[in-house]
Amino acid sequence: MKIKTIVIAPYPGLSELTLSLQNELQEFEIVVEHGDLSRVLPLIGRIHTEGYDVIISRGGTAKLLQKHSYLPVVEIPISGFDILRILTLVKEYKAKCEMIGFPNIIEGFMSVSSLMEVDISYTVIHQEQEVGAALADAKARGIQVVIGDSITVKMAAESGLQGVLITSGKESLMEAFSRAGQLYKSAEKLKIKNEMYEAMLGKLQGGYAAADQGGKLEFANPSFKHLLKLPETADTLYAMYPGLREMLRDVGRGADFDRATAVYEPEQGLYLQAQLLPAADEHRLYMLLASEEEPEHSGLAASYLLAEAPFFCHQEEGGQETDFPAYPAAVYGEKGSGRKRYIINAALSESRDGILYLHIRRSSEEVLKAMMELMLYGGGRVTAIEGAEMLSAKQQRELAEFIIKRKMKTVFLFDRDPEVLAAEERLAGKLLRSFQNRRTSLPALRDTPWLERSIRACLIWTNERQGKQIAGIRGEVMEALLAHPWQGNFTELRTVMELFVSAAEGPFIEREALAMLEEGSRKARSGLAPAPGREGLNLRQPLEDIERDIIRTVLEQEGMNQSLAAKRLGINRSTLWRKLKQD
Repeated sequence: MKIKTIVIAPYPGLSELTLSLQNELQEFEIVVEHGDLSRVLPLIGRIHTEGYDVIISRGGTAKLLQKHSYLPVVEIPISGFDILRILTLVKEYKAKCEMIGFPNIIEGFMSVSSLMEVDISYTVIHQEQEVGAALADAKARGIQVVIGDSITVKMAAESGLQGVLITSGKESLMEAFSRAGQLYKSAEKLKIKNEMYEAMLGKLQGGYAAADQGGKLEFANPSFKHLLKLPETADTLYAMYPGLREMLRDVGRGADFDRATAVYEPEQGLYLQAQLLPAADEHRLYMLLASEEEPEHSGLAASYLLAEAPFFCHQEEGGQETDFPAYPAAVYGEKGSGRKRYIINAALSESRDGILYLHIRRSSEEVLKAMMELMLYGGGRVTAIEGAEMLSAKQQRELAEFIIKRKMKTVFLFDRDPEVLAAEERLAGKLLRSFQNRRTSLPALRDTPWLERSIRACLIWTNERQGKQIAGIRGEVMEALLAHPWQGNFTELRTVMELFVSAAEGPFIEREALAMLEEGSRKARSGLAPAPGREGLNLRQPLEDIERDIIRTVLEQEGMNQSLAAKRLGINRSTLWRKLKQD
């Protein structure tokens, strides 16, 4: 197959020379287009759509093409023969001559002219826009003949000066085609190798992708697009996942989302890891790995919460104030009681880039370091931290000192009253005192006087998300919903309502929908399973931390009775007391 090549010729003579050499260039399919610096940019769009393999041009035109085209551009060199021809021609001139050109052209001419003892002054330009000023200066100094490229010669004539065009001979043009052939063959080898890698990545179950700083997908395997529910034609991430903009920005600042930290995408229930790929230029590329399972080594899950985050919550007007007069602060309530939505409503106005939500999964120095780095990268961004009680007492004190010293805008989330956690020695006194008078308690959904209005508000919210127009809920269905315990609070209500609305075929939620109530409740509660180290046990942490979690779990199950807990654990009370006091 021939190499489809377009030659952008800045002057007519180069077009004629190229066409005359076609019989000697059988491996190329050649198209010649006349165009100098002033005409080349409008041509680029057409060049890209016509399927060329390589572009050949020269001088400033070639350099402009290299900046604006993704295709390989080969510059026709100025050979020694070209320089000798021009210098031989102008040597006999009696008029004052000057060369105006780009550095690569000037350097070659100056070297040869000194050897030939031809005295020619010169002016170096770096952009086309500098030609006019250079010509005006030359004319003011009495220069009569200007040597340069097609644009320079054209403008010289308009200024009343004689122009001598630097032309390219057969040797230079043949060398350019030789380079183009070598470049094409090398590119084809790389293309075959890249296609092999893409095919291999396409077979992997994990979701792999490469994206630039603007969220544009340079590559995504089928698993990645499936997990993120991206259309086949999708080429950007930010439209569907605006929170990833902050993630990649933090990675660019140095954040490590490859080891201790993974980003959790709440909309799809996915974990994302990212790292900056090495690049030879300023074009930053990031490798992304998506998975439905939390990475084994991850002890910290991060999310970037924006106003449109998918957390439903309903609060009546005239209820609790939704702002934080000072930081750090704390919000506590049962899981699913609207803590994240409360923080978004209260803090988003002063956190322009969204809210960084950090969920601590296990205790380690690596996790603590990762948290502090992410908070620093965010500048004035508000950070919400859940699971601080998972950290050791020593780590909690370090975190409190860091937040106070750096004046970080931080909000802590707890399932229970922080005072109770402190009494159980699960919360360090220094951390508790940091937000002592800035605590907000959120009621359980079942205890609010606006439960029915919350149900109706959730129906409207779900209609909008699913594109449905369910007009209302039948009376007996509403009675059942009002009597339901809602142990998963707003999260459970949202899950149940999504099932009801998606299954509804008429304008109302009918009695038949109640068959899905328990299914929705189980589904929601499974997603709100207790954090590892409490009713669950996190085995992905050091042995001493696993031991501490077991002791605390047994204590809770024995109603905080240390005698019963010690007996069950097979140790005496003094040993239990000592272990509880350890950091």
